[in-house]
Amino acid sequence: MNRRILRPFYIGFYVLLAMSIQFNTVAQEKEVSDSVKSDQLLKEAQDLLKQNSVDLAISAARNAYELAKKASYLTGEANSSQVLGEAYTEKQEYNEALKYYFVAIQAFDLLNNPQMNISTLADIGSLYQNQDAQNQAITYFEKALKKAYEIKSEPRLRIVLLENIAYSYKQMEDYPHAMSTETKLLSEYERTGNKTKVVETYKELSLLSELNKQYRSALKYNTELAEVYQKDNDLVGLSSAYNNIGFIYKRTGDFKTSLDYFNKVTELVNKQPANLKESDKALLHINIGVAYTTLKSYTKAKENYHIALKIREKEANNIEIANTKNYLAGNYYISGNISQALKSVNDAIEIAEPINAEEVLLTSYKILNMIYTQDNNAAKAKKYLGLHRELNEKLEEEEKAKKQEMLKKQLEIERNEEEIKTLLAEEERKAVESERKENEIKLKEKELALLKRDQELREIEYKNQLLEKERTEQALALAQQQLETEKKNRELVSLEKEKELQNLELKRKALEDEKQKKAIQLLEADKKLQDEQLKYTYWMFGLFALILAIIIISFIQKKKANSMLKSQQLQITNQNDELQQNMEELQATQEELENQKEQLEVQHRKITFSIQYAQRIQSSILPSNSLKNKLFQESFVTYLPKDIVSGDFYWMEELEEKKIVSIIDCTGHGVPGALMSMIGSTTLNEIINQKGITDPAEVLNKLHEGIRSKLSQEESQNHDGMDIGICLIEPNGNGTVKLTYAGAKHTLYIVNNDELQEINGDRKSIGGANTTAYRNFSNNTMELDKGAILYLTTDGYIDQNCPNRKRFNKKRFKLLIDEVKHLDLQSQKERFDAALAEHKRDAEQRDDITLLAVKI
Repeated sequence: MNRRILRPFYIGFYVLLAMSIQFNTVAQEKEVSDSVKSDQLLKEAQDLLKQNSVDLAISAARNAYELAKKASYLTGEANSSQVLGEAYTEKQEYNEALKYYFVAIQAFDLLNNPQMNISTLADIGSLYQNQDAQNQAITYFEKALKKAYEIKSEPRLRIVLLENIAYSYKQMEDYPHAMSTETKLLSEYERTGNKTKVVETYKELSLLSELNKQYRSALKYNTELAEVYQKDNDLVGLSSAYNNIGFIYKRTGDFKTSLDYFNKVTELVNKQPANLKESDKALLHINIGVAYTTLKSYTKAKENYHIALKIREKEANNIEIANTKNYLAGNYYISGNISQALKSVNDAIEIAEPINAEEVLLTSYKILNMIYTQDNNAAKAKKYLGLHRELNEKLEEEEKAKKQEMLKKQLEIERNEEEIKTLLAEEERKAVESERKENEIKLKEKELALLKRDQELREIEYKNQLLEKERTEQALALAQQQLETEKKNRELVSLEKEKELQNLELKRKALEDEKQKKAIQLLEADKKLQDEQLKYTYWMFGLFALILAIIIISFIQKKKANSMLKSQQLQITNQNDELQQNMEELQATQEELENQKEQLEVQHRKITFSIQYAQRIQSSILPSNSLKNKLFQESFVTYLPKDIVSGDFYWMEELEEKKIVSIIDCTGHGVPGALMSMIGSTTLNEIINQKGITDPAEVLNKLHEGIRSKLSQEESQNHDGMDIGICLIEPNGNGTVKLTYAGAKHTLYIVNNDELQEINGDRKSIGGANTTAYRNFSNNTMELDKGAILYLTTDGYIDQNCPNRKRFNKKRFKLLIDEVKHLDLQSQKERFDAALAEHKRDAEQRDDITLLAVKI
C-alpha cells in the first residue's frame, strides 16, 4: 500500500535524473565536437607554419586554442600554445612567443608530458639565443636537460641540449663552465660512437684548457688528438697537435720534451700525401715553420713559410697572406735579419689595413715595436707600441661594449620575462576568480534547486501522511464490521450443524442407491473393454499396411533419386567442359595482358628516357662550373630533385662588375615543376640580360608580371608561381662589397666577420591567379667584408622529414651553419649533405632540395 502511494514521487525523481543525464550528454558531445575542431585547426596551423604563412598559422592556432580552452581540452591548449610560440618566434615577436611557451609548459606539466615539456623549454632556450641572451638561454636548456636525464631520453636529445649550453657559455666567455659542458658532451659522443664529434670536442677542450691555464688538461687532450690523427694519417692535424704539445711543455719549463715534439713536427714534411688539399698543405708548412723557428733552424723555417705563402697567394686569401708574412717577419726578427723582418711585416700591414684585418695588424704592430726597440729607434718603437695599445684597447673596448650591451639586453629580457610571468599569473588569478564566482553562482542555483526539491518532497510526504491516516481509519471501521459479522456467523454455524446431521442420514440412503448404480456401471464397462480390444486389432492391421506403403514409396523415390543423380553427373561433365573452355579463354586473356604489359614497359622506358633527356635540357640552363668558378673562387651547390627533373633551379650572371646570384623554387616538382623552371629561367634572362635590369626588387617586380603574362593567369586562373631570393654583389672600392638582396618568401643567411645574419624577404610569392598584376618588392642593402659567405636554400632542405615525421627545421639549419662556417666550402658541402642524409635516413624525400653557398 505504501509503495503504491509513494510511486508519483519516484516517477518525478527519475524524470529529473533523466533530464540531468540528457543535459550532461549534450554538453559532453559539444565538448567533444569543440576538441575535434581544435585538433583540426591545430593541424591546419602546423601546415601553414611549414609553408611560412605565419600570420595565417597564428590565426588558426589562436582559434584552436580558444576552442580547446572552451572545451577544457588541456592537450589542445598545450599544443596550440606551443605552435603559437613557434609562429611568434618566426615573426621575431619574442614577448608574445614567450607568453604562449609559458602557457604550454604549464599545460604539459599538468598533462605529465615531459617529452613535450623538454621540447618547449628548448624552444625558449633557442629564442633567447637568437636574442644573444645567453644566461637565460642556458637556464632553459639546463631545465630541459635535467628533465631529459630524468626520463632517460635518447642520447641525441641530450647531445643537442648540451651543444646549445656549451655554445652559450663560449659566447659569454665563461670558459670553466664551457669546459665542464664539453666534458659531458665528450662522454655522450664516446657512448654513441661519434668519432668526428669526439675529435672536435678534444679540440674544443684543448683550447678551453689553455684559456683556463689548465696545461695538464690541455696536454692530455692534445695527446688524445695526436693519437687519433696518427691513426687517420691526418698530418695537418698531427702537426698542429705536436706543436701545441711542444708549446705546453715549453711553457711548463720542460724544454727537452718540448724540443722532441717540435722535431716530430719537422719529420712530417716528407710524409705529406700527394692528394693533400692546398689549404691543408699551407697549414702543415706553417706548423712545420713554427717548429723550425722554435728549434732555431731559421732557414728551414723560412723555406716552409715561403711554401705556405705561395699557396695562400694562389688562393688569393689576403688575411692568410698577411698572417704568413707576420710568421716570416717573426722568424727574420729572431734570426737577427732585421731588414727582411721589416719588409715582411710592412708587407703584412699593407695587405691587412685595406681589409681592416685587426687581429693581423695587432701582431704586426707588436713585431714592429720589438724590431725598433732592438734597433734603438725609440721614436718608432714608441709609435708602434702606441698603435698596438690603441688597437688592443679598441678591441677590448668593443668587447667590453659588446658585453655591456649583452648585459643590458640580458637585464631587459629578464625584466620582460618577469612581466610576462606576472601578467600570466594575473590572468590566471582572474580566471580562477571568475571560475570561483561562476562556481558560487552555480552552487547557489544548485542549493535553491535542492531547497525547492526538498520542499516538494515534504509536500508529497505530508500528503502521504494524510492518506495513511485515512487508510488507518478505514481499516479500523472495517475491523469493527468484521467482528460483528463473525458473531453472526457463529450463530449460523450452530444452525448448520443441526442441518448437517439431518443431511448425513439422507446421504447414507443415497450411498446405498449409489452402490447399485456402480454395479450396473461395471457391467457396462466390461462390455466396452471388449469392444476396445476389437478396435486395437483393426489398428494393428492398418499400421502394417501403412508401413508396407512407406517401403513401396521409398523404393520409388530411390529409383527417382538414382535417375536424378545420373542427370546431375551429366550436367557436371558438361560444366567441366565449359570450365575447360573458360580456362583456355583465360589463358589467352593472360597472354594478351602480358603483351600489353610489355607494351606499357616499352612506353615507360620511352617516357623515362624522355624525362632523362629533359633533365639534360634542364641541366643546360643551370650555371656552368666555369661560370661559377669565374664569379666566385669558392662555392658549392647541393642539387637534389625529388624526381628526375626539378622545380628548383639556381641562376648566376655578371654584368659590368655586378655579380648576380639567385635561387628559385617553382610550384610543384617533377615535370610540371621543371616546365615552370624553364619559364622562370627564360624570363630572368629576358629581364636581366636583354633589358639590363639588375636591381633585385625591380627584377622580382618584372618577373611577377612576366610569369602572370606568360601563363595568362588573369584568364586561365592558373595558380602556379615561384619563391625566389636574388643577390646583387657590387665592389665598394674600399676593400668591402655592397650586397643588395630581395626575396619572395625566401630567407638569405650570411656569415660576415664570423657572425651569422638572417635576412627575410617579402612574404609574397611570384605569380598566382589570385594576386595583383603588379607587386612592389623591397630591397635589403648592406656592406660586407670580403670572405663573407652567402647561403641560399629552397624550403626542401629545411622541410625534409625524418622517419619520425619531424622537419629538419630552420633552427637546426642555422646551428649547422654556425658549426661549419670556419671550414672551406667543399668541406661545408660534405657536412651539409651528411647532416641531411643522417636526418632523412630512409624517409621519403618530400620536395626538390637546392642549397647554394658562395664566398665573396
